[in-house]
Amino acid sequence: MNKIEQIKAEKDGLDVDADIARYAELGWQAIQESDVERLKWWGVFMRRHTPGHFMMRIRIPNGITNAAQLRAIAALAQRHGRGILDITTRQQIQLRWIQFEHVPSILSELGAVGLVTLQTGMDNIRNIVGCAVAGLTRNELFDASPVARAFTDMFVGDRAYTNLPRKFNVTITGCRENCVHAETQDIALVPATAELGGRTIAGFNVLIGGKNGSGGYRIARPLDVFVRPEEAAEVCSAIVLLFRDHGSRDARNKIRFAFLVEEWGETRVRDTLEARLGRAPDRAGADERLPEATNHVGIFRQKDVSLSYVGLAIPVGRVTSEQLKEIARLAVAYGTGEVRLTPDQNVVIPNVPDPKLGNLTAEPLLKVLRYDPSAIMAGLVSCTGIEFCNLAVIETKARALKIAQTLESKIHDGKPVRIHWSGCPAGCGNHTVADIGLLGVKAKVDGQTVDAVDVFVGGSSGPQPTQAVKILENVPCDTLPRVLEGLIRYGEPEKLRRRLRAISTPPLTPSPAASPRERVDDAGRRPLLLKDELPDGAGKALVVNGHEIAVFRCAGTLYALQNQCPHEGGSLAGGAMEGDEVICPLHGYGFNLKTGVCSTDPRLQAKTFPVVAQQGGFVIDA
Repeated sequence: MNKIEQIKAEKDGLDVDADIARYAELGWQAIQESDVERLKWWGVFMRRHTPGHFMMRIRIPNGITNAAQLRAIAALAQRHGRGILDITTRQQIQLRWIQFEHVPSILSELGAVGLVTLQTGMDNIRNIVGCAVAGLTRNELFDASPVARAFTDMFVGDRAYTNLPRKFNVTITGCRENCVHAETQDIALVPATAELGGRTIAGFNVLIGGKNGSGGYRIARPLDVFVRPEEAAEVCSAIVLLFRDHGSRDARNKIRFAFLVEEWGETRVRDTLEARLGRAPDRAGADERLPEATNHVGIFRQKDVSLSYVGLAIPVGRVTSEQLKEIARLAVAYGTGEVRLTPDQNVVIPNVPDPKLGNLTAEPLLKVLRYDPSAIMAGLVSCTGIEFCNLAVIETKARALKIAQTLESKIHDGKPVRIHWSGCPAGCGNHTVADIGLLGVKAKVDGQTVDAVDVFVGGSSGPQPTQAVKILENVPCDTLPRVLEGLIRYGEPEKLRRRLRAISTPPLTPSPAASPRERVDDAGRRPLLLKDELPDGAGKALVVNGHEIAVFRCAGTLYALQNQCPHEGGSLAGGAMEGDEVICPLHGYGFNLKTGVCSTDPRLQAKTFPVVAQQGGFVIDA
């Protein structure tokens, strides 16, 4: 039995609450070593880099918070945390520099505004990640945030979930724009539709066994299960408890859920899940995610066209208490007081009416935390680094920001690029799914040990995930501005990802997003496609009169081609669009949307079909 298992066997982590007030009186030096670990169940973390001071992590399900909560957090940081806070890649907020004598009052003040720190560390279900603009964005299948809240309410404070073999990460999203890095999660519920009982039902497909850390990026695997929103929390609970009861409890670097999935295989996991549920779950439906990803930074129309949400870039997730108070003020003055935190460490102010947008964008804070950042700053993410984290081996946040500012001054083409920093192999900066991922290491230069990074490129999550490739090792951080400038100027991450998919072994199967579903036009009385069913840049596979067809919207116009790539049968509906071409996800062959001609091999041509406007929608002449 490893050390942590012994600690948990002696006393449940939640039971340390009885000792918090006592330790606050005695002083932090009195905290027993075993209770240093148990305090993580209460979101209180001792940091060896700041002796006598603690970090506190606040749970914010789906990243949805409000002005009152942010004001309370800002006030606590101002009084007790030297005025700094960090937004995490799990949509939480971390307080720094906390003295233990203040922990009881901080917990009380957080509770007064509906916030808890429970189970945000160690062997627990961590904060449930979801689309930051759930319920607002037009590019969602449905609002999944109530499911995230329902599952959170199910396990927080319940000891049935506090003795897992290791930490457990979950994302629940209805967003079609891949904003949550689903493939890195132990469980990912992603938007899907299924034909059940003669109706098209919106719900989730289930992915399992993804992770960073403990041996690197493992891409979450499809479980071949579809769940309706009303049953999703129950299914998530059953999978977590399956891990609790069957996961290994030996070496802690080999006991994430991914290792159990690898040992058992998806079929056994699904059969065991069925036994726990007492019913056979439905088989997976059509993955409704789009090929592209977004970070929701900028100004976007909401479902209510009179309102917009404004996404602000928070460089490396670090904010001051004064900035957080100002965000709260702006949310009340220009919106409804609601605020959203994103998995890329940014902030969204929603529900801004058109007449107020101009004044909001003129606010001084938005000149610092910009809604229109450079491409480099918009894609910048960083973990905590050695400044505060016990695991990190290099400094990340300040360095990432300084290097990004240097790159901004040199590169002006605006080409989107995601640069993610992780200070150690735990991968909290999600470097594994970035265009350029930087993993902190130590290297020898002229006999001296210096901060360095391994450089990864081409990683991604989403319906066509790719493993990043390590192209450089032990690059001294002092040389990074020049190295990164070259990669940004001359690198083509999307082309690299297509090549990686093409050489995958075994060959990459077509994306579930391309799974066609039958559409019938009722002899012309009902359109096959509704007017706004496809957002620009998206594709969808349909079966029309026996033909499997891929439909795309490009610059406001719909195009229809045969779905099977003439090269080797890949699903074109699952491919990315580049200009007026769709790129086959299997081997990267490009086909013109208008003519079907292949630019990669002119001997190939995809059959095209007319798309005709009819009765407020469109029909395909096939």
